[in-house]
Amino acid sequence: MNNGNLYIDKLIKEIEFDEVPLKKYPRPNLVRKSYLCLNGKRDLEITKTDDIPSSFSRTVNVPYALETPLSGINYLVEPDDRIYYRRRFKFEKTMQNSRIIINFDGVDMFCDVYVNGKLVGKHSGGYTKFSFDITDFLTKEITEIIVKVIDITDTSYHLRGKQVLETTGVFYTSSSGIYKTVWLEEVPEKRILGVRFTPLFDDNSVSVKVLATEKGEALLKMAGNSYIVRTNIENIIKLDNPRAWSYKDPFLYYVDIAYEYDKVSSYFGFRKIEIKKDEKGLPGIYLNNKRIILNGLLDQGYYFLGNLTPKSYKDYENEILNLKELGYNTLRKHIKVESDLYYYYCDLYGILLIQDFVNGGTSYKFSHVCAPRMFTPFLNKESRIKEGMFGRADIEGQKEFVEQSKEIVDSLYNHPSIIIYTIFNEAWGEFKPSEMYDIFKKYDPTRLYDTASGWVDSKNSDFYSVHTYTFPAIRRIDKKYGRPYLLSEIGGISWKIKGHSYFDGFFGHGAAFSKKGFNKKYFRLYKHFIKQLKDGTLNGLIYTEVADCETEYNGIYTFDREILKLEKEQIISLNKEIEEIYK
Repeated sequence: MNNGNLYIDKLIKEIEFDEVPLKKYPRPNLVRKSYLCLNGKRDLEITKTDDIPSSFSRTVNVPYALETPLSGINYLVEPDDRIYYRRRFKFEKTMQNSRIIINFDGVDMFCDVYVNGKLVGKHSGGYTKFSFDITDFLTKEITEIIVKVIDITDTSYHLRGKQVLETTGVFYTSSSGIYKTVWLEEVPEKRILGVRFTPLFDDNSVSVKVLATEKGEALLKMAGNSYIVRTNIENIIKLDNPRAWSYKDPFLYYVDIAYEYDKVSSYFGFRKIEIKKDEKGLPGIYLNNKRIILNGLLDQGYYFLGNLTPKSYKDYENEILNLKELGYNTLRKHIKVESDLYYYYCDLYGILLIQDFVNGGTSYKFSHVCAPRMFTPFLNKESRIKEGMFGRADIEGQKEFVEQSKEIVDSLYNHPSIIIYTIFNEAWGEFKPSEMYDIFKKYDPTRLYDTASGWVDSKNSDFYSVHTYTFPAIRRIDKKYGRPYLLSEIGGISWKIKGHSYFDGFFGHGAAFSKKGFNKKYFRLYKHFIKQLKDGTLNGLIYTEVADCETEYNGIYTFDREILKLEKEQIISLNKEIEEIYK
């Protein structure tokens, strides 16, 4: 049974949108003029059978999970529920020999798509995109699209993030159904499928790979110059006086590409991220050959009234700009993949991202996943990892994790803001960590990897990564492997503010009961770290967290983002002091 948290009745009302929700073109890294947004009010029926219903009794706002007020439903979906969406519309092609593609940016968790009564495709996975060519299923009359969704949440090994049926402090309510944009595009039969930019920073060059339906030539225009490139192979382009991307100067190269009758626009940032030792022999993080400190926040990516989905893309933009104003330079996107526009805003405004892979596996037992880290150094060894204990005994689940994580890496490849991937968080669904490091480091060597953030130490990892909520002031150095020391979770001070708390219950790592008390604890905590940051032994710290989330009241903002709990000028001053260490 789903025992998640629903929003209180007074928040359940008819939600008004200025226009079709989340209507902005959703794929900034491969933009075409052809675009039809399928978001908005749609027919809905929830049944217990696999038979497509003959009638629909409800209306839902797409793209919002059914458990949220923004969907207009606010219903806890059960694992045996069958969710059916219906959309009817008339669509006419504008080009000869074109194909009509329907794109789903996020549907949780299993999805079947029918067009005019015929199955066109199936998809498994709530955190990966998928598309179907529906050209041959269209008619000149009204087109009917029915989407069937099943969400079994945490009852199997599939990727689920923080979604559970039995909520606790750090695990939240399920987010079922269509929760990201659905859209159509009309494309030429011979077309561009994607483009990958790989900066070759020290050579002042960029590798460009235009993926297309066939081998051929494409015309690429960039920075006032034109280039002819071959499709489906790497092309090296020398840049004149290249301008680097950084969080201080987030310069982007915008690119136009033409192939046959297809035209797209894209972009990339010219940057390099690596680990090397300083003149004292201490390992550090270097962006464009300059040492940096990661000073940031854990970001659950949950939004008021919409959970995994913001009401407006402005919510993305405003949050990034607000955090930049406060002086943070890093966000750790925690066990969730956002819509593409989120990453574009991070690229555009300059925020460094630690992007977590999404955890899966069967149930996690506290004694199994916590004992290795919390109790004895003897247990905190990779050799002590037992896949069955960490919910990863199922071979199919291991295979799915690798396949879907690679899909996520592919979809995010061009975003310069993403500098680190977290493969596993703590021991949630962890398995073969050093082997996973090798797989993903080879798959995308342009990023750094935190193999098991904060938990069972793995030999193959770019960081000595620690979560500490109880003894944060302890000085730590990785004497065994010589990796940079990173505090990938700290803090978690909770303050529940009346009038801005929307769920019963209370969770946090220590509590405050006033603004004065919250700030006192926050700034006293950071005093312990300034010396370690200045002497070069500590390379970064991620405070828990951006905003409150359900019954977790750890945020520096309330869940509705209406109140900043920190003293604004004081946090700006502290973050400036940290930034100036390696100015």
